[in-house]
Amino acid sequence: MILKYMGHAFFTMTLESGTTIAFDPYGDFYSFPKRRVQADICLMSHHHHDHDGVQCIAEGAQMIDATGVTKAKDVKIIGVPTCHDEVQGAKRGPNTFYVIEAEGLRIGHAGDLGHVPTAEQVRQIGRLDVLMLPVGGFYTIDCETAVEVCRLLQPVTMIPMHYRTQYDEDMPISPLKDFLALAKAEDTQMPLVRIVKEDVLERPQVITLAIQPE
Repeated sequence: MILKYMGHAFFTMTLESGTTIAFDPYGDFYSFPKRRVQADICLMSHHHHDHDGVQCIAEGAQMIDATGVTKAKDVKIIGVPTCHDEVQGAKRGPNTFYVIEAEGLRIGHAGDLGHVPTAEQVRQIGRLDVLMLPVGGFYTIDCETAVEVCRLLQPVTMIPMHYRTQYDEDMPISPLKDFLALAKAEDTQMPLVRIVKEDVLERPQVITLAIQPE
């Protein structure tokens, strides 16, 4: 599978079969590049405008915003109910943490996770080969909490998301460098990453992806 980063919490994942999954599209958001993405499946962790911008997903995609288990195309999707804040959703509502099972791998996208997962949520999430995790704080967990969540979930590889960039300089969240300094990780800025079961254990603990151009 190939993972690409569109910015904010928006990723695409393309399987060897050609099936493409979009995660949390942002639509028209700050000065991020305007997208028109072909996808078979579109996952939305919650219905805030910067995570359910489905207008940028080409017609025909299966839209999923559900917890529990969903079978779609050649993938199994597990939606784990979490919260957008540290007070059980009282401030910002619910959030769905998605786990994708495909090609012998388990890929997690935490959406706008706002708290450390409970023991039951950790059990539901299970083992992860790759975890896409917010690190910017304010609306989500901050970099310190992201490090704690990684220690708890123990993904093979983690990809940070939802941090301040040149596209949203007025947004009150922290830049990527704050998390990288705390995690003692390199800023790889890879244009994409290919993950296969046979060599996933050889990946670094943290991979940063460059935001795709328009």
